[in-house]
Amino acid sequence: MLYYVKSYKDDSILKILKEGVNSTSEAEEFSLFIWRVVDSIHDDQENEIEIMGSAGILEMLPDLEYEISDYMQSVGFYDVWCRVSKQA
Repeated sequence: MLYYVKSYKDDSILKILKEGVNSTSEAEEFSLFIWRVVDSIHDDQENEIEIMGSAGILEMLPDLEYEISDYMQSVGFYDVWCRVSKQA
């Protein structure tokens, strides 16, 4: 995640990653960021760009979805994650 946060130069997401999701607006921003990362992962795969020493990290996407869903449920914003995901 930090790789993409740094490449997007997004300080608000870095803050959320450090402090956690604490509001509905942060939950929405974080969810949108995750889907932006998913798009970037697909683009990086297509362009054979190495991330963390690998040119193919698509296989991580199911794990990412599971971890984000679990996290958002634990902090009480699963409904926001689901809404944003349906629109993504």
